[in-house]
Amino acid sequence: MKKFVFALFVLPLLIACASTSKAPAEKSEAAKRFEKHPEKAVVYLYRTGRMVGAAGQIQVKINGIEAGGTGPGTFFRWELKPGSYSFMSSTAESSRVVELNVKAGEHYFLRQDARVGVSAGRVTLVEKDEATGMKEIDGCQLIVSAYKQE
Repeated sequence: MKKFVFALFVLPLLIACASTSKAPAEKSEAAKRFEKHPEKAVVYLYRTGRMVGAAGQIQVKINGIEAGGTGPGTFFRWELKPGSYSFMSSTAESSRVVELNVKAGEHYFLRQDARVGVSAGRVTLVEKDEATGMKEIDGCQLIVSAYKQE
């Protein structure tokens, strides 16, 4: 019976947690230098290492295009052309969208959180100021994004 419970409940949580693609440590450290790009905006989307909702991945899309999923203590970093972007985070139970009009040479920080839900958890996504974003990303690991801007 214990093996059945483990296979049914615990194993899927462990698999979901392990399915983010972490970038090499040197790329993560380089991203945490928070260097600005003179011709592009730099957008960070991060998820701190909270225990609530920790096991599940939260999917991210940019302008409707899959970017990947975050796990606890992870972040994405994108260099984007100036313009308007829609960032969406979603679970099977909820989704949140933040619209940003980004400018070259600027940083933008989006914090994503998981909350307890009925089946898959609920997601929040809010813009944070630069000082808060830099501080909170410090303990996180860069992950590889599937989003490629043309």
